[in-house]
Amino acid sequence: MALLLEYIPIIAFFVFYKMADIYVATGVLMAGTVVQLLGLKLLKHPLTTRHWVLLAVVMIFGAVTLLLRDDWFIKMKVSVVYVAIALLLLGGLFWKKRSPIQSMMGKDIKLPDAAWLKLTYAWIVFCLALAALNLYIAEFWSQEAWVNFKVFGILGITLVFTIGTGLYMYRHASEEENTQ
Repeated sequence: MALLLEYIPIIAFFVFYKMADIYVATGVLMAGTVVQLLGLKLLKHPLTTRHWVLLAVVMIFGAVTLLLRDDWFIKMKVSVVYVAIALLLLGGLFWKKRSPIQSMMGKDIKLPDAAWLKLTYAWIVFCLALAALNLYIAEFWSQEAWVNFKVFGILGITLVFTIGTGLYMYRHASEEENTQ
């Protein structure tokens, strides 16, 4: 159920974009994000910093989009989120001297420190590349193409990258087990 709640705002955004326009869809995205967090809270699912940051970014960029009637702001939200993720990962490496991904998953998955570091840098580059690709599509492609990219393109690209991450982790986890 919690996984379904993760996708409700984006699905609602897409449906209302198709039924109405970008501004109605933006309002629905804002409301859907609030409903998502309430639903997660009711399910006693832990709300992470990611949830709160996403809520803040959606509300700020959504409000500016609606106030100015300018879709540029909601389009930029995607890039802002991915740059923020990249900066959080990079900041974790420098301030905590440890991979934030390792901090989240290291109790369950044993990898060499070098593998965690490479994985973190790969996610930083991935997030920055997605942010840049979003900027390009938002600027040079149609609004409809951008919405399709936001809903289906980013999801597909992220799924492929996540599978690649899993394979990388599996390979290095096997190596770590063999050295013990």
